[in-house]
Amino acid sequence: MEVNSVLDSLGLTRTAEPAAAPTNELDRNTFLRLFIAQLENQNPLNPQSNEEFVAQLAQFTSLEQAEETTSLLGQILAQGDQRARLETVGLIGREIEAIGNTVELSDTGTASFVFDLLAEAKNTNLTISDLQGNVVQTMTLGPLAAGRHEVQWDGLNLLDIQAEPGVYQYSVFGVNAEGLGVGGSTYLRESVQRAVWENGQAQVLLGSGRSLTISEVLTVF
Repeated sequence: MEVNSVLDSLGLTRTAEPAAAPTNELDRNTFLRLFIAQLENQNPLNPQSNEEFVAQLAQFTSLEQAEETTSLLGQILAQGDQRARLETVGLIGREIEAIGNTVELSDTGTASFVFDLLAEAKNTNLTISDLQGNVVQTMTLGPLAAGRHEVQWDGLNLLDIQAEPGVYQYSVFGVNAEGLGVGGSTYLRESVQRAVWENGQAQVLLGSGRSLTISEVLTVF
């Protein structure tokens, strides 16, 4: 039986729709209506073979399972989005660590600087500045081995006066025995001020004004 005759029996007609992209996909309802119409209109003298009948039933079952899988996947993704939102909100007020060069001086007047050195340094200096670039304090750390280091700041500025609580930036400069600079990485430690969800991606906003995606957060304290 021709497809056109089956469509006519269902009250369906082919119309020219230049803007619509051609597709070979049928939804479950349309497939079932076509299948029933085919059974009702088949030639009784030449009925459909059992093999064809079973094949079409298998095709319908596969279509139904695909729709159920798609629906279930959508529910799982929605639950994952909701969970990610809740986890992001849960970071508000928590201190995090990520790649960066800012630290938050707490109300107690202390802060921690964390950095890595790629090689041994004969001498290492650390400079602390406010977010406008004004030097607040300098620290001579002396020789340091390669690897991770954590240095405490008591919050005192160059005048030995307690600096105001807030966010500060820092830089580390080390030299080896030959007087050459030693490379490394610095890490930020700030508390999360806000949590946002933009373009399907969770982000946290810090006191320094920087925003980070959840994947950029290395540690939560």
